[in-house]
Amino acid sequence: MLKEQSFETGAVTINYAEGPPSGQPLVMLHGGGDRLQHFLPIIPDLVLRWHIFAPDLRGHGKSGRVPGEYRPEHYVADILAFLEHQCTERVVLFGHSLGGWIALLATAQRMAKVRALILGDPPLCIERFLAFEGSEERKSMWRFLHDLAASGLPVPELASALADLPVSAPGQDTPLRYGDLPGVDTAHLLGWAKTLSQVDPDVAQYHAEGRLGEYVEKVDIDAALRRLTCPVLLLQGDPSHGGVVSDSDVQHVASIVPDILHVQLAGAGHDLGLGKWEATPLLRTVTDFLESL
Repeated sequence: MLKEQSFETGAVTINYAEGPPSGQPLVMLHGGGDRLQHFLPIIPDLVLRWHIFAPDLRGHGKSGRVPGEYRPEHYVADILAFLEHQCTERVVLFGHSLGGWIALLATAQRMAKVRALILGDPPLCIERFLAFEGSEERKSMWRFLHDLAASGLPVPELASALADLPVSAPGQDTPLRYGDLPGVDTAHLLGWAKTLSQVDPDVAQYHAEGRLGEYVEKVDIDAALRRLTCPVLLLQGDPSHGGVVSDSDVQHVASIVPDILHVQLAGAGHDLGLGKWEATPLLRTVTDFLESL
């Protein structure tokens, strides 16, 4: 169904999976610290009517590494090169989390190349992003993940270490073990461990070192939104379950973007249901939007 191959941007080798030409191109961009397999819960359905392209971002999965060059503008440059040379038709861009930033910024620069845009719970308020990711708890988490990615441990040992990651949970005064959270089982931990084993530790460098101002220096969300002329689907993770798009973010984006559909996925957090393979509401929403184009 999917065939993995590589593309040279001129700066780095990008690994990507491509499906059969069942329809028009749909390019799917995963979030930071992840890989193309993040979309596996919904690809088998989407591949029936769309020509799927799912790249690994630089420094992720099987793509090449470029230490020290993992800011949003670097990812955007790779995707623009990919769209220019690998996609002859106008595409639908679907980005989740950091992938949403990349999809938005790339679309703003190549509006003529993009037919529609799907934004999956990306951080839309830079100030709130800086405050959240700049907290000591988050910096500690990123340092933990950085060190694990650099450890060279085999996947089973990485999975055991990830189970011990302390995480905050709603209604809890003290952090819980990640492995003790509902829905987190051994298979899930092994999948995350495999993903982490394929991440360049430098991907987490800006977050782990608290250099977030440098990281987002060239990210202008509002300027990009003002350039959009294509249909946009904004997928909001449930804020009560960890979604990062707030209701005020939705109102702000709707005041700027003329052709936008907003859907909150009730009960799904920032991962939109992908991480726990509870993605039926996501698939239904994305499919309905795509079929409306």
